[in-house]
This record gives sequence, structure tokens and C-alpha cells, in this order.
Amino acid sequence: MNVLGKPQTLDAVEILLSDCRGTYIPRDFIANFDITEWNIPIDHWSADACADPDCDIYWDAWNYILDNAYYTNAGNVWFLYQDGDLFAYCLELMTDEEKSNLGFEE
Repeated sequence: MNVLGKPQTLDAVEILLSDCRGTYIPRDFIANFDITEWNIPIDHWSADACADPDCDIYWDAWNYILDNAYYTNAGNVWFLYQDGDLFAYCLELMTDEEKSNLGFEE
């Protein structure tokens, strides 16, 4: 199993956390995924801040993670995307329809 909780063969877009978690998506991502496998290019201040929804920089830290974290699996690079639900996506594996549905331009 990998960090996404799936076997090594993945679709191009995976829902990691449902939007029903609301403001707790950052906390739940930190708590339920191995963040050491997600490359976040600074110390773990952002992970520590996202573990506590009452932290003053909770949302700033989460935005930093969304903008910078990536995960490499079998040569493919996965990024985070949040629009309600939290997704992991691999741009190289996405179809044109998937890119369009998530608002990515060619």
C-alpha cells in the first residue's frame, strides 16, 4: 500500500478526503496520511499547524501544503488539489476530460 491507501496502480485522480470533514480536512490529512512520504519543502511547521484547527496559522499552513506538497509513486508525481473534497492528482496520467473537470488547462 502507498501513501494514498491504494495499491501501486492508481487512477489519475483520487479522492483522499471527503468535504464532509469541512474545516477538519487539513487536520485529518496530517493525522491519516504519512506526511513524510509527501514532500513538503520546509520543516514540519506547516504539518504541526495543520494538526490543530485552533492554531492561528492553520489555513496559511494548509495553503502552503496544498501549493507545495507532492508525492512520487512509480515515477509519477502526485499533487494535492482541494475543491470541497481533497484530491491527489497526477497530471501526466490525467485524460483531457479529467483535466477539464478539475479546471486544468492544456
